[in-house]
Amino acid sequence: MKVTQPQIDQAVSLLKQAATLEEIKRQTGLTPVVIAFIQETHGLEKPWIIRKRLREEAAVTNKIKRVSVNTERDRAIIELAQSGFTLRQLSEKFGVSSERIRKILKQTSALSTREIRKQKNARLEELKTKTGQILSGWVKSHMGCTIVELSLGTEIAKSQCSSCLPKNVNHLVLKPGDLVKSNSGIVQKWTDNQILECIRNAGSISSPLSYKTYEKIIKSHGLDGPSAIRIHQRFKSWNSACETAGVTPGKTVRDKYLRNWGDEEMIFWLATFMRQADTAAYDAYNQWSRENAGAPGAQTIRNTLGPWSKCRELALLSLRKEWTES
Repeated sequence: MKVTQPQIDQAVSLLKQAATLEEIKRQTGLTPVVIAFIQETHGLEKPWIIRKRLREEAAVTNKIKRVSVNTERDRAIIELAQSGFTLRQLSEKFGVSSERIRKILKQTSALSTREIRKQKNARLEELKTKTGQILSGWVKSHMGCTIVELSLGTEIAKSQCSSCLPKNVNHLVLKPGDLVKSNSGIVQKWTDNQILECIRNAGSISSPLSYKTYEKIIKSHGLDGPSAIRIHQRFKSWNSACETAGVTPGKTVRDKYLRNWGDEEMIFWLATFMRQADTAAYDAYNQWSRENAGAPGAQTIRNTLGPWSKCRELALLSLRKEWTES
């Protein structure tokens, strides 16, 4: 059965109104499978969840409406309780015991201070979750950003960015001062055309051209060009870069037992791990390197580049170039 756009729009509208499956089928003529697909693709809540939330909100509203206030003092107590005052605060303010405050709230069917705090905390937790989802999405598309950039990019206050940032993307954010400390280590920026010209120049000297041969030619002939790892990052693979430049790519032969990695190659591997993982921890990378052929171990990287914190910063700066130099 072909589904029309009006049917889809009507189904979406009914789903948002928490209509039952039978109501949606009757009004749209769609099957349950199609309705479920529309709900999933539009990111809509399940109708029973909406109905449950509406019932809970209605119960709270009705409870508040049933409040019968006998005195000005009781009215003041209830209003302050609804605003978040604790039993102790109310007791001290009105000079009565906490138990008396509790009885006033119970007799008037008002929400207890505990219920109010529970609702308030639930709303705050829901807001924190939604904020975290926004921050996580922005960080994943801007790896190596700073908290200030994250705040500007999402229009969320810095304090909220710090408190609501999910742990699984926290390792992808540069800490204050990292950019300043690493300025001297920033690699020259190359355009795609400049990179392709470097590959062509090296290819005119040796063909087919492997990335190891390219590195040797750059050093031995004094050619001004980016590293092979930088080219790999820009074009996703060495073969892709060579084909784009019109140069025949060569096969990379690596000794089975002796493996040598340049600084940028180590940074590349660590950056690849950080992009995939929920952490940048030393042990987590070490485990990952054992499962990925060709990756240097964490100890090798640390022995070459310095403290693990510095290694992480260099990897973040590498990831940062993907969106600052595009």
